[in-house]
Amino acid sequence: MIVKPREPQKLALALKEKPLVLYGFGGAGVSIARWCDENQIEYIFADQNAVQKQGATQKKIVLPEMLPEKWSDANIVISSILYYDEIVEKLLRLGIDRKRILSYQMFFQERITWKDLEDAVVWGTHTGRVKDIAEWIPAGVRSVADYGEGKLNLKKYLAPATAYYPIDYIKRSQETIICDFDQDRLPDIKADVSVCTATLIFITHAPELLEHLCTHTLQTIILSYVTLDTFPNVTGRRASGYMNDFTQQELQAMLSKYGFKLEAIRPDSANKIDTQYLFCKKQ
Repeated sequence: MIVKPREPQKLALALKEKPLVLYGFGGAGVSIARWCDENQIEYIFADQNAVQKQGATQKKIVLPEMLPEKWSDANIVISSILYYDEIVEKLLRLGIDRKRILSYQMFFQERITWKDLEDAVVWGTHTGRVKDIAEWIPAGVRSVADYGEGKLNLKKYLAPATAYYPIDYIKRSQETIICDFDQDRLPDIKADVSVCTATLIFITHAPELLEHLCTHTLQTIILSYVTLDTFPNVTGRRASGYMNDFTQQELQAMLSKYGFKLEAIRPDSANKIDTQYLFCKKQ
């Protein structure tokens, strides 16, 4: 998650006026907590799985049911994007004043840049994803185009004879083909396999990129994507930097139009709401 408040000093001062509770010890909660630490803001966590998660942090984690009695004067930031609406409802049922319920949105900008994403990436968490992707690449393919190469981790899983075309918005190596998928002309490269993971969802012109993948791939397309089915909160999607909103059915329809059939689906090991898709060209 990319924590970048629009008025950081003003927000920090406001959050220091009362005790602070961050409700949700997930990805967004940890990121917001890190920002609070950097700005010397004291807080505790609330989470329905407080007992199980306490060992993961030195900060106190309490059950939500304890908030009305022991933190009656605290501001409560809902730091869970995925479960925001149901947490609001739960707090109201507990008798929490709506004025004390604050949103994660105050910590995020409306527009996320590639530089923001770059600064926020924890590259080590992507190792499992890359290995999974490599397992889907058929043996003996002559070429692989990697749209959003990251740290070139995919290359080490390919046979030496396989031509590898790493494409990214900045020069990560001598081999990198520079392309901003929203700004530049997409590279005229035809490959047996095209990989586009942790990239498509951050593109404004996603349909154009999908069309390009379909018309420039001979055999196999491997995608990862957070569908609208698994994460329907559009406001939360924008706070996460997600720039488009497809359902799984819409993804399938777009690729089917160009002759690609969905062959396999599995969870993405780097993100519990992300999904990996294997599409193969119909014979």
